Amino acid sequence: MPAGEPRFSELLQRAINRIAFLENKTRQVVFDELGYALGRQGGSAIQYWLYHQRVPARLEDVENLARIIAHRGGWENENDLRSFLSRGGHPSADVLVRQIFPNEPISTASPAAQPAFIVGPPILRPHQFFGRTRELRRIFTALNSAPMQNVAISGPPRSGKTSLLHYIHTITRTPPAALRPHQAQNWLDEPQRYRWVYVDFQDPRVCNREGFLLYILRQLNFPAPSSLDLIQFVDIIVRYLVNPTVILLDEIQIALTNPEFTQQFWWSLRSLSSNLTDGKLAFVIAAQNQLPVLQHVLGKPSPFLNIFGHSIQLGPLSEEEARQLIQSSPIPFSPADADWIIQHSGCWPALLQILCSTRLVALQENQSDEIWKADGLANIQPYRYLLENP
Repeated sequence: MPAGEPRFSELLQRAINRIAFLENKTRQVVFDELGYALGRQGGSAIQYWLYHQRVPARLEDVENLARIIAHRGGWENENDLRSFLSRGGHPSADVLVRQIFPNEPISTASPAAQPAFIVGPPILRPHQFFGRTRELRRIFTALNSAPMQNVAISGPPRSGKTSLLHYIHTITRTPPAALRPHQAQNWLDEPQRYRWVYVDFQDPRVCNREGFLLYILRQLNFPAPSSLDLIQFVDIIVRYLVNPTVILLDEIQIALTNPEFTQQFWWSLRSLSSNLTDGKLAFVIAAQNQLPVLQHVLGKPSPFLNIFGHSIQLGPLSEEEARQLIQSSPIPFSPADADWIIQHSGCWPALLQILCSTRLVALQENQSDEIWKADGLANIQPYRYLLENP
């Protein structure tokens, strides 16, 4: 730690002064509010740390205080937060800073250092995502409304559900320099106000109820007590949610059949979206099956699934969208190659990526048409089966 860097108490004082100024409150009110948010009986603990130049004995208090102050705009920049955590004895300050400020601009690293086509993993960088214009218009229309509306996305494996979810929560805040020319991103009236949380139910951290609840609170920089029940979770969301917030739930069919997520849990999520947050909380879910099939698999109606008035089923891209992806190759493909890729991919994005990647490698290595086409058909066969036999 550099000797000239402010001490923990100095950084805490700066943050409290900033919150008091931004919210037009007295410092004593801010002391008390921070204390209550930490589960204390007022602001005495905050004042003790400040005036006696002490650091909280519990790492949990340092983390939660950092998150609460961030939520209320108390940190002027990431460096102050990083110094606060380091001075507070946090062993992974950089990791927590990235969690607390997840919505920093997407990297503008040169596309030349990135693969031209993505085979296997979901698309994470917006400039590499093509198509789905119709679906995006429907999704963002629902999210741009007041109250916000919930959206269900379905499609067979490898149809691009996860890529679409990642694109939804990154495209509106990506710097234009990191996008393709004329790539649309003006989907929301006030994109800077939106908060986003992506949840993958294949992630072991969210496979039980408490893990899920803690993950949501931490991603939103809300107070996250170490022991958390459903009532506390709902109360924290209701008290602290101010901005439009979208929770993206991927592979939701896993959670629907998980006994950790009880009927009461689903009723609570429904109530948060429908009644308790003034229309500022919406869910976008993704699953292989459409809503009626999910209900049938459960064997009973789901209170949560009933709030999804918008249902979108993913199919192939339009031919125009598919050709835009093909034309993104750093080495242009011939019209005959493009037509062959369109024909054999059926315009499914995963198959397009594989065939385009195969063709690009063949051009770089001067392979014959017979070789790359045979390789391409062999490469897409397992994925084609998944798409045609969901």
